[in-house]
Amino acid sequence: MALNQHQLRRPLPEIEGPSALVSLVELQTIPMPNGILGVAEVSKHIGFPVHRAYYIRDVPAGQSRGGHGHKALRQCFLCLRGSVRLSVSGAGSTEVVELSRPSQAAVVAAGCWRDLSDFSDDSVVIVLASEEYDEADYIRSYDDFLRWDAGDEPVAAVPYLDLARTSQAMGPEMELAIRRVIRSGRLIGGEEVESFEHAFAGYCGAGHMVGVGNGLDALVMALRAWDIGPGDEVIVPAHTFVASALAVAEVGARLVLVDVEPDTGLMDMTKLGAVIGARTRAIMPVHLYGHPADMDALTAAIGGRCIKVLEDACQAHGASYKGRRCGGLGDAAAFSFYPTKNLGALGDAGALATGDTATAERVRMLANYGSQQKYRHEIAGRNSRLDPLQAAVLAVKLERLDVWNARRGELALRYVSGLSGIRGLELPPVRGWAEPVWHVYPVRAPGVRDELQAFLTARDVGTNIHYPTPVHLQPCYAGRWRKGDFPVAESLAKSVLSLPLDQTHTNREIDFVIAAVRDFFGA
Repeated sequence: MALNQHQLRRPLPEIEGPSALVSLVELQTIPMPNGILGVAEVSKHIGFPVHRAYYIRDVPAGQSRGGHGHKALRQCFLCLRGSVRLSVSGAGSTEVVELSRPSQAAVVAAGCWRDLSDFSDDSVVIVLASEEYDEADYIRSYDDFLRWDAGDEPVAAVPYLDLARTSQAMGPEMELAIRRVIRSGRLIGGEEVESFEHAFAGYCGAGHMVGVGNGLDALVMALRAWDIGPGDEVIVPAHTFVASALAVAEVGARLVLVDVEPDTGLMDMTKLGAVIGARTRAIMPVHLYGHPADMDALTAAIGGRCIKVLEDACQAHGASYKGRRCGGLGDAAAFSFYPTKNLGALGDAGALATGDTATAERVRMLANYGSQQKYRHEIAGRNSRLDPLQAAVLAVKLERLDVWNARRGELALRYVSGLSGIRGLELPPVRGWAEPVWHVYPVRAPGVRDELQAFLTARDVGTNIHYPTPVHLQPCYAGRWRKGDFPVAESLAKSVLSLPLDQTHTNREIDFVIAAVRDFFGA
């Protein structure tokens, strides 16, 4: 499903009704001998938590109210007495509803222009709002609203990543999920965690998922579940985030690095066979930047030997290899839900996905102090559990993940269209068997990467480097390897620059980045 510009700029509530802009909902009314009780509940009728309420009355004949837009605010209009006409505009259309019954409310989506008119003499209108007053959320001019709604606002700066944008768009849904957890009183384990584990395991095509504290813990506990430790070897690509390597060190196994492909940065499977030895117990392909590693080539290199495959899928939520999602391609897969990930929590969180029941049970025990039964600790475990608050938020975001990934894909294609053919700039390729999710958009600018980054910074374009120091040259491994041992990884560390790309970026923002890059290269 493609996500268009209007959908990106205008996050909509998931409320049943005839319209995406404004939904008429019937409220609960209870006739009583001493009067009528009307009820508007958040979960049943409104669809968002209420943080502000105000009323409108005594509007002079012929006058209107409203006449402004909101970028993120959601509102519920109730006419308690008399009647009023509500006009709502957005995405190139306008919808009008009449409110004349106190038992009916109009729920207005975010990102709309609204006008109230034709007030009756006795009208009293109550407005429930999803946020407290924020002048920055208002759009006072209709022409300005049309430009904003169409994504035609001028761009002067582009953040590399602004997590507040997603929080703003998803805030009401996440808040309701958090409130549900708090009210339940179950703050460790329970239904929220089990429900998300089941949903994400199914999403990945894995039989089991165990929620843990972070992605590194998921890697470590998978290795421990397989009794990998001193005397064993684990193969990891030389170009990756250091957590991939740290997991091996934590279990006491010997880290073996293999160089990577110069264009994708993925483990070079043609070099893998040379480093597989008698002590190799596991291989950790990293689905780097959201692009899957070549799993069939890895399997061929293993050649039927008893070697575990642990996917480092911490950047690959939703990515597919030959039609199968990452997370269900090896013996197990580790995911991170760090806030910057395609599927990010509100803090640290992670998961281990696997099709093997024994591995799942072992990891679950390890993550819970080595215990299956309270106060009975069968193995030396640790405390690493996905808490219900994070699980509830992740479940809300999981429903949007495919749409967000599709939007990332659209923006990646926009980069390809705008940056292809520039001498001195290399764009990330996509293998024919891969469906990447573009966790980052890493370009290569050999010899001028740092100058390009400085130039973009001066143009108020945020960038990042993934990763400036290769694993084998990290201080924690001093004396183990030397400079030049993994030349491709070292070359990437000097040339890769990640450009802004996530589902909240607009077309104009990406075009702004493209223009700045082209200016740097004189293209």
